[in-house]
This record gives sequence, C-alpha cells and structure tokens, in this order.
Amino acid sequence: MRRNRRTALVLTFALAASMAIAAAPAAATGSDVHDYTYRVTVENITDGQPLTPVVAAAHESGFKVFKRGQEASNGIQQLAENGGVPVLVDELSGNGNVESVAVIGSAPIAPGDSATALISTDRWHRRLSLASMLICTNDGFAGRSSVRLPSRVGNERTFYAQAYDAGTEINTELYADLVPPCDGLGETGTSNPDLAENGVVRRHQGIDGEGDLTVAQHDWDGAVMKVTVERVRTYEVTVENLTSGQPQTPTVFATHARWQNLFEDGEAASNGIQQVAENGGIPVLVDELSSAHGVGTVAVVGSGVNAPGGTVSIDVVVDDRFRRASLAGMLICTNDGFGGVDSLRLPKWVGEETVAHGNAYDAGTETNTELYADLVPPCDGLGQTGVSNPALAEGGVVHAHNGIVGSGDLTVAQHDWDGAVIKVTVKRTG
Repeated sequence: MRRNRRTALVLTFALAASMAIAAAPAAATGSDVHDYTYRVTVENITDGQPLTPVVAAAHESGFKVFKRGQEASNGIQQLAENGGVPVLVDELSGNGNVESVAVIGSAPIAPGDSATALISTDRWHRRLSLASMLICTNDGFAGRSSVRLPSRVGNERTFYAQAYDAGTEINTELYADLVPPCDGLGETGTSNPDLAENGVVRRHQGIDGEGDLTVAQHDWDGAVMKVTVERVRTYEVTVENLTSGQPQTPTVFATHARWQNLFEDGEAASNGIQQVAENGGIPVLVDELSSAHGVGTVAVVGSGVNAPGGTVSIDVVVDDRFRRASLAGMLICTNDGFGGVDSLRLPKWVGEETVAHGNAYDAGTETNTELYADLVPPCDGLGQTGVSNPALAEGGVVHAHNGIVGSGDLTVAQHDWDGAVIKVTVKRTG
C-alpha cells in the first residue's frame, strides 16, 4: 500500500487549530493542579525549510519524546515523514508520563515566521519537549527533548532545536517523495514504501542537493528552530454594567505594584484618566499605563459600547509578578465620569475568583453640564452629541460622582444610577 502524504498533511493542518484550542490551559482547583502555565513561542530560523505546527509536551523528567541512537516512536515517524501532527499528539496524550500536550501554530511556519501557544502543567511534569517536521525532507524533524521549565512568573528561557533524521526513510530529496508545501508547484507526491529503512534517530546531515532540493534553498546551518518559554498566569476578566441607563466604554485593565494607583480619590486625575472620563480615550490610558513604572500587563476588556446590563469578558495572559489590578472605563452619558476599581487583589490559586464592585467617579476635570452638546457619542442616540468644550475645564480632583441631577439634557430617571456602576470578576484560569 502507498501512503498518501498529501492526505496526511492536509489532515494535519485541518486538525491543528482545533487541537491547539483543546490543549489550552484549563482551570483547576487547588494549588498544585496545573498551577504552572507557560507561553511557548517557536521561530523558524532556517532560510528555506518550512515547518509543520509544533507539538509540545509537558512531562516527567525521566521521559523522552525521542532520543538519539534509539528507534523513533510511531508518532515521531509519522510526524517526520508525513507531517502527522495528530498522530504524535494522540501518542503523547495517551502516555502516563505526559501531563499536557499543545500544538503551536495552525499552518506551516515559514522561514523567519513564528507561532505561539500556551501549555499548562503541574509541579511534577515540568519538562518540555518539542517536535516539528522539516517539510522539505524525507524524514527530518526539528526537535528538543526534556528542557526544564522556568519556576517563577516572568522568568524566561530561550533554547534552540536541532535537525534530526528519524532514520525511517532514505533521503531521496525528490519532490515525488516529499509532502506539500515543499515545492509550491502542486507536484508533491506520495511516500514510497520502498524507501523505508530501519534506522534510529540521529542528527540530520542536511540537504545534499542530489534530488530536486538544492543546498542553497533548502539546507540549514546549525539549529533550525528557536524556542522561548515564559511562565505566565492567565485570568478571565469579566465586567458587568450594573446601571440601568449608562452605556460604558471598554474597560482598561492593568496589573501593577501595590504602591501604584490608577486613580486616587482626592488626587488630580492623570492625563489618561482624564481622557477616558471626558472623551472615552481608551488608547491614551493604555499608552500611559504601558510606559508607567510599576505597571505590568495592560489589556482592554470589551471592543465596543457595554450597554446597561451588559457583560464583556476577555482572557488575559499576565507575564509579570504583580498581584494587584485596577480598572477604569467611561460612563458615556456624563461629562467626565468613569467607573473604576483601584488596587484589586488578584486571585492566587487556579480556579479561585475575586469579585469587586466599582463605584462612579468624577475626574474633576470638566464642569457637569449634562448637555448632549458637551458629551460624546453614543449618549443621546440621535446623532446630536458634540465634543468636549475647553471652556468647561476645571482644575479639580478625582472624587465620588454625585450622579445625574437633570440640569441639562440628561434625566435622573434615564441616566442616573444607584450604588456601584460596574461589577468585576477576575478568575485565575492558569
């Protein structure tokens, strides 16, 4: 029987994306279950060798996904010959020494390109191995076996993967014996069983140029893949609009040191808070926080207006050691009001969640006329909303908002609130 390589590789790429999602870190309860989450980035550092999506496995220290001088497993063989990513994933997922498996990338990784994925594990399975087919070879793969993972959040390790020959097929270097997308001409054929050899895993000798491949285009010098692994924490952040008539902008979320404040009652608002409170200037606050000392991860929760009663969520990957977070978003039907939570303590354990209620604040930077002409869209919904008026500026400080008094176009019945204006739920997921 002839093994159809084209079919095998097409299936590989069709399944890779779904496997990457399935292998994403899952929430667990307790301090020792999947408390270690890592962001793994792989870069193809060859000049002309496309790589398949990379299979990554977190496992015990004594386990080897492959080993020089030993016969390749069926999963490594299928990966190296046919790009059989699903075969290796299934093999590793069923091994008792392996805690978790992830697929990095969902399509061939071209020379110079990179792909990233998350993988989670526990304290007993903190070795990482990776493997990916060198597509323009008969049975070559990029691999690295049993690398120790970093222990602390924010710690990073960079290492390199070498090229290996699975020792299972003679290296003809002919397009007819290689898998797509090596030649890019649609002429790539099927594997020939007559090429089978019963060898062992060894360092690949590179491309000789004896077939259709050329040394200039397809060979490599040294390592073929760069790998960067960083320990991170992951959280699901959910913001609920608790008002009955106040639409809200997306909310800015930032992790920070305990001594840092996003805003402070009785103190002047920063330019970022002022721009959010007056104009919904989310990008201004994001830029301000991203360059601030003592601030780590910055993210935006939501992508549009969060209507009264609405809820928005995002998954946040935190690569710093800060354990506090703050949030702020504009109350759109106000002159300079915003809903905020300052210095929320992040949950420590995977599966744990923290809930906080954010009050309404006045940035103290603009007189509250409550006129549509002085508010930003989409407050009135009639296209009559204007722009901020510099003549309304006031040199005040952040303070609790007094609510809507009905002195302009806004009405107490429609636009006012009672108590907190946002509910924030932060759950640690990895």
